[in-house]
Amino acid sequence: MSSTILSSLGEPVLHRNSLATITDNWIIVREVQSHKQVLLSIDSISSVKKFKTIKIHNLTCALGALLVSVATACSKESYGATLPFALVGVALLISAQASRKASLAFIADREVIQTAYGTLPEAATLMTAIRSARNGSRWRNRAAYELLVWWQSYITMLV
Repeated sequence: MSSTILSSLGEPVLHRNSLATITDNWIIVREVQSHKQVLLSIDSISSVKKFKTIKIHNLTCALGALLVSVATACSKESYGATLPFALVGVALLISAQASRKASLAFIADREVIQTAYGTLPEAATLMTAIRSARNGSRWRNRAAYELLVWWQSYITMLV
């Protein structure tokens, strides 16, 4: 469906991922509630908010395993149980961090339009692409633009 919308707009695509598609003046958002798509003007967006989620069961199991690891390290008779619990706790923390999801909410006038949940890099690159589209920067070199988006999204992921 977005290809139909894009062909009617007649504008080149700046960025496309599973959350949204951005052209020079428009954003086609895939909504989270329904399976419909919304066409937004970049000029009508007053702000963009990020929402991050984490799988809480991985996090709680990781913290529990790390707590047991600390408890066995402090006990008199640990029998070598500290290292396995610590490794399981760290593995679950890495799993929880790797499975994080993010969504963007566009606030236009009084309406809030939220994208579907995607990966953190997708949300970060979409946020960077929106910033560059709002600033009106036209990139002659497509490779330099993609490198800039990649670096900014990587730094955003770390924060």
